[in-house]
Amino acid sequence: MSIVYDVVTQTIMTTIQTTLVLGMTADGKIKPVDPKSPGYIYPADQAHLEYQASLADLFLVGATTIREEGQTYTIQNPELLAARKVRGQSPQPITCVVSGSLNLSPDMPFFNQDLERWIFTTRSGLEKNSQTATIKKQADVIELGDTDLDWDRAYTLMAERGIRKVVALGGGALTAALVDAGRIDDWWLTIWPTIFGGKDAPTPVEGKGLVPLNAPHLELIETRQLGSELFLHYRIHK
Repeated sequence: MSIVYDVVTQTIMTTIQTTLVLGMTADGKIKPVDPKSPGYIYPADQAHLEYQASLADLFLVGATTIREEGQTYTIQNPELLAARKVRGQSPQPITCVVSGSLNLSPDMPFFNQDLERWIFTTRSGLEKNSQTATIKKQADVIELGDTDLDWDRAYTLMAERGIRKVVALGGGALTAALVDAGRIDDWWLTIWPTIFGGKDAPTPVEGKGLVPLNAPHLELIETRQLGSELFLHYRIHK
């Protein structure tokens, strides 16, 4: 990991690599209108996700995703677990849930998974959640701003704790925040051969939306096709 200090401002600039890994339907939806409805699992996409995720020191996951799924993603492939051991990584990446409101229940299965847990939140979230003390016993709760998360502070902290590779697993609100903060370096996007439809179904990038002239520009650096699934690898110009 490289940490560079600006002589004038003494600001720590980090070189953490952040990769976004997401899948979406051909019509641009990451989930159906009813997120609890049973879905189809695409084996090629699952294998791709597990490989990309296995490279991470830390996962960034949005609070909505954790609330809907109840738990975080874990690596299961023995070969990938062995490769992590050779690289000196923990068996599972740290999972960092991003929740400015700290709207999380300590009863979720996530808090009993055998892995290291962080939560990025705000002072407002800490003050409003009546179960903050319980959550702090189950995860490393990190305050990063009064009402809004400070991503510069977040990345400085991760660098100081030895994080070199971050994989963001969504959802759309988290992706929007990372895009707005200019923190995504590359994006693996899987196109599933199906259509969900629905004007209220979530898309890869939620938030307030971007002005076209200020939107990030992408460079397609790799494509793969497995059956009817497409895997697109983009580099983001900053």
